[in-house]
Formats: sequence, structure tokens, C-alpha cells
Amino acid sequence: MEIIILDGKLMKDFESAHDYLSRMLRLPEYYGRNLDALYDCLGGIFTCDSIIILFNGEEMKANLGMYGDKLVKVFEDATEEGGFSFIYKN
Repeated sequence: MEIIILDGKLMKDFESAHDYLSRMLRLPEYYGRNLDALYDCLGGIFTCDSIIILFNGEEMKANLGMYGDKLVKVFEDATEEGGFSFIYKN
């Protein structure tokens, strides 16, 4: 089982969010640094025995605004396709 812990405090803007996600999720070099690319990568990398936990989600959303809401939705949608688990913590 693989558990990945993400800290929303470290996602202060678009650039830092995608830098952080790329590093923490070990996304491929061709990762396009946008929500569609994130969705595609999540489905291809993580399996049903993977768990991604996002802590400090409300702070991330405060920093990113509507983009933060969309980011969480990408994780939620990708879990349905990829079968991995996503846990959102305030």
C-alpha cells in the first residue's frame, strides 16, 4: 500500500501548487502542469492500493480560490476512474 500525504499550506499559488504536486506525486516529466494533465496522470499512476491524503485543504482553497475547488474535484473524479483513495482534510 502506498500512502501519499499532501500539505495544502504549501500550495500558495498556481505555480507552487503544480511544482509541489509534480514532486510529491512523482509525476512524469511530460506532466502539463494543468488540471487535465493532472487527471490523466493520476489515472495512469495510482492503483486501488494507493491513498492520497490532502491536509490543510481549506488553506489551500483560500490561497487558490476557485482553482483549489477544481483541484480537489480532479482528485475526487480521478478516484472513480483509477480506483485509488483520496482523503480531504481541513
